[in-house]
Amino acid sequence: MNLKLLFNLLFLAVFLFSNPVVSQNDHKGPNLKYIDSANNIIDKNPKKAALFLDSITLPLNEKIKGHLACYYELKVLINDKNNETVKRYQNSILALKYAELEKNYNVAGWASLELFYNSYIVKKDSSAYEYLAKAEKFYKLANNNDGIIEVTQMKALEALGNKKYAQSNKILLDNLERYKSIKDDAYYHMYAQFLLTTNYLDLNNLNAAHKHFNTLKALKNNTTIQPLLHKRHLATVYGSLGEFHFNKKAIDSTLLYLSKSAGVIDGMNDNDKRNYYNLYIDYYDFKEDFKAKNSYVDSLRILENEVLNKTMNASLLLGDTLMQSETELGKERKWKNINKLWIIVLIIVVLVVSVFYVVKHRRASKMVDNYEKNNDEFTYLKSNHEKLKLKVHGLEEYISDVKKEIKSISSLDGSGNQQNKVKELYKNLHINAPLLLDKNEDHLKLVNELNIDFFTKIKKEYPQLVDSEIIICYYLFVGFKSKEIAVFLKSTTRAVEGKRYRISKKMNLQESEYTLVDFLNKEFKNL
Repeated sequence: MNLKLLFNLLFLAVFLFSNPVVSQNDHKGPNLKYIDSANNIIDKNPKKAALFLDSITLPLNEKIKGHLACYYELKVLINDKNNETVKRYQNSILALKYAELEKNYNVAGWASLELFYNSYIVKKDSSAYEYLAKAEKFYKLANNNDGIIEVTQMKALEALGNKKYAQSNKILLDNLERYKSIKDDAYYHMYAQFLLTTNYLDLNNLNAAHKHFNTLKALKNNTTIQPLLHKRHLATVYGSLGEFHFNKKAIDSTLLYLSKSAGVIDGMNDNDKRNYYNLYIDYYDFKEDFKAKNSYVDSLRILENEVLNKTMNASLLLGDTLMQSETELGKERKWKNINKLWIIVLIIVVLVVSVFYVVKHRRASKMVDNYEKNNDEFTYLKSNHEKLKLKVHGLEEYISDVKKEIKSISSLDGSGNQQNKVKELYKNLHINAPLLLDKNEDHLKLVNELNIDFFTKIKKEYPQLVDSEIIICYYLFVGFKSKEIAVFLKSTTRAVEGKRYRISKKMNLQESEYTLVDFLNKEFKNL
């Protein structure tokens, strides 16, 4: 037995200790399609997306192992659209937990910001600062510049919450051009204008507040911002303007902004609705119209009952989740105990063999003279040189094989065969040869060779699409998800989602029953 074998045995012991045995009955693959389906339809139909997620069989940590962070991320987005504040907070905690375990740093950064926002704005909890620091750390690990930019906005929000309005404005104004430069997602620009408007109202500078609010309103037709998201920020500002004028005893202006708030009531969250009803109560109390006042008191009472019911239901759901987690932890502890027993046996065997090896070879090692040592070093360098030559030759052959594979795929009949072959080829390229492509090589020219008919037809029928949007259409047609496309294009998932939204607009799919993926599969299925 040699030293290399001993090190291998020790490595095996460490590996078994850190990776408990997994049951052979772990069939998690089929359930991943539900995550993909929910992700594709969540913006258009959050209720149907929730049904897809509920279709995943239990236990989750076995059936969708490695994808739990994405699962809970989708849960949070659904909770947000359903205005379920407590569930949103609970699922954000689970998203962060599994994102850290799975080293999914983009989701970890996103979930940390969600927890910061909920802890800071909703709960007024000092632990929010810890989540903000985590978000910055995870986004740096993911090299996500857009995420880091969003962290700066949360720092401005933190300053606003501490009534440091001038400090908050300085952060926002110093980075305003940076926010505006993100054309793929105008949310950053919109949110900066929202915070500036709020700050100037608190600074009693109504003119400056209106200036930034007008800029916010002008972003209504920006295709990279979801209409509901824009409406939600309008609702909050209208409420703040109404409170500002009521405090100034400008009753007519108060009523004006209350009427504007009514026009965006479907975009309000629970807190906005609460402020809306309270302002109407104060308004009618001032006008001494107690009948009208009581109707809004009743509306506020109904709202608080709904919030209470949501909180109670979320608490029950959390209890079920904790019970499930405890069961899963029990199984994991059982496997760890079995592994520890085998590890102890293995370590004893390795130690005995190591002692025997050391005693046997100590004398022999002293007999090796300088000539043999030098000869070994020369042989080692020569061997490495030959290996390097073989690697270079193998790399050249690999590139040649990839080019042949691309040509063979382009000659296949039927889109189904092409889709499967292309997806397999791209995954192999991503795993085995991430540095083969020149950074300056034309990406459209490369993928165009795979299905010339697809690119010819889409350019003819949709000339309004630019090259980067055509590439995303092809990847979606082949069967890739947004996160995979982001890797191929060296972009972010959020940027790809923004482009998908603009593509749907250009293809006029908003009023149709098709998602972008369904439409591409239907339109180009015969290619």
